[in-house]
Amino acid sequence: MMHPSSRNELILVFTAITLGACSEGQREVVSEESRATPAVEDTAPKEPWTPEAGFPLTEVAEASGVDFVHFNGAEGRRYYVETMSPGAALFDADGDGDLDLYLVNGAPLPGSSSETTARNQLFVNRGDATFTDATESSGTGNTGYGIGATVGDYDGDGDLDLYVLNYGPNVLYRNDGQGHFERLTVGAEDPSWSIAGAFLDYDGDGDLDLYVVNYLDYDVRVEKACTAGNLEIYCSPERYPPAPDRLYQNRDGRFVDVSAGSGIKKNGRGMGLAVTDLDNDGDLDIYVVNDRSENHLYRNDGGTFTEAALESGVGFGMRGQTEGGMGAIAVDLTGTGTMAIFHTNFQREPNRFYVDAGDGFYDDRSFPSGLGLPSLEMVSWGIAAFDVEGDGDLDLGVANGHVWDNAAEFIPGSSYAMPDQLFLNDGEGHFEALEFPGTALSSRGIASGDLDGDGDPDLVITSCGGRVQLWRNDAGRSRRFLVLQLQGKAPNTDAYGSRVRATIGSRTLVRDVADGGSYASHSDPRVYLGLGAEDQVERIEIRWPNGSADSVADTAGGQTLFWREGEGIVSRQPLVGTAR
Repeated sequence: MMHPSSRNELILVFTAITLGACSEGQREVVSEESRATPAVEDTAPKEPWTPEAGFPLTEVAEASGVDFVHFNGAEGRRYYVETMSPGAALFDADGDGDLDLYLVNGAPLPGSSSETTARNQLFVNRGDATFTDATESSGTGNTGYGIGATVGDYDGDGDLDLYVLNYGPNVLYRNDGQGHFERLTVGAEDPSWSIAGAFLDYDGDGDLDLYVVNYLDYDVRVEKACTAGNLEIYCSPERYPPAPDRLYQNRDGRFVDVSAGSGIKKNGRGMGLAVTDLDNDGDLDIYVVNDRSENHLYRNDGGTFTEAALESGVGFGMRGQTEGGMGAIAVDLTGTGTMAIFHTNFQREPNRFYVDAGDGFYDDRSFPSGLGLPSLEMVSWGIAAFDVEGDGDLDLGVANGHVWDNAAEFIPGSSYAMPDQLFLNDGEGHFEALEFPGTALSSRGIASGDLDGDGDPDLVITSCGGRVQLWRNDAGRSRRFLVLQLQGKAPNTDAYGSRVRATIGSRTLVRDVADGGSYASHSDPRVYLGLGAEDQVERIEIRWPNGSADSVADTAGGQTLFWREGEGIVSRQPLVGTAR
């Protein structure tokens, strides 16, 4: 793998930029159910996948029955909102145990001559990674100008509810547990231009609150005119003032805006967020990446936040400049058990990789990691952190595409459509870049999750004004996976905020169960543990959101464990391959 870490290489790269844990008292829960190891159908090849074998993912959207094409309303007027969507959400909408797919759509804009009635669509998984359009029967076909979506059990009844982020009022859909949704008005109908959101229990009271990332104070009816020379283009975000983010506290199923007094800043053109316990103190911190504004790192002080991006080294680029931030994640990418921050950026600005240096500080390892240089000519958006190879470390999928549909006419060597990228991790935070094959699109959202029940995470990638892509993971079938589905105590039934530590051979993997991440999209929050050459996990430890802890020893791979808070493993399901 490539490690461009020498001083000379960094100088050349920087020149290019200027140009263009177990807690005390932990219980070990080993029920009779957890002692039994079921027979597992092993459909994996004998040899592990290597890059020489070809690209590890296969595009299967058409064969899967997902025929979604995004409508952004563009008819030549260059309304700025046309450039931003769409996002996607992978979640079990109908309670049958497999992942369904929700895709966000745009809408006609002022002056439109289109007769299209665009709406969001829900595709329900038949159980074999083929899908049926259930938009009408589910009641989720919102016709607002959609940007993104996120998912969580806000009412604590055991099923997943859906929150749609729009240019205009956002929409909350309450799930009845069988895939039918009711649109409710519960106080979170933010009228701003919202991009991303996350359900989280920020105040530690047990239920899920909601953080909404907002972008610009923008009115499509008074769009500005912008040019590059004599060429008409979409405006820069700096032409518009920022819209404030919102923090909504859940009070018995209704949301109350508690942004004022919470420590959440009002400035920032928000695009993406990551939610995790960065300082390992038991509560959830929030990282918000902004577009042409300082990024924000909100450290949770037990229900209120202290903004610490500048002092932590994650607020600006290396020269102290604001950048065009898009998506963000915070996961263990270095194999050290600490959460690194990765966020995507605009063209000729590297995607940023911040590694925990201790005492609340971060080192910018964008270029030494191999992530910075391949991203310089890309406009990067969504991020998926997933173990594509099943070797135990988290790789990165990045969605790329330009904002400007006519970029090729005034940026030499650029284009509107750009290849998406896959970054393979060596386990220590050094990456090798691969390009997705096939026809490039102007991609936006990306989400990961096992669509076909074989244990390895697949990908969904959306594009602005184009078709959706479903990428089936074939590389992971050469390794064993162990999947954990955590069942928390009501009202946080999906255990958002839990942390998992898994000992596999000589390695310890740390994974969070959390909402947020990517760009305008929601990935499956189940924990996927790639076992590499091992057959079992020696020990799994879970820190639940309330601080309690469970553990289990000697667990075979090739299965999904359903683990209930305080009770241990209550059932198991073998992982099987999908018939090809």
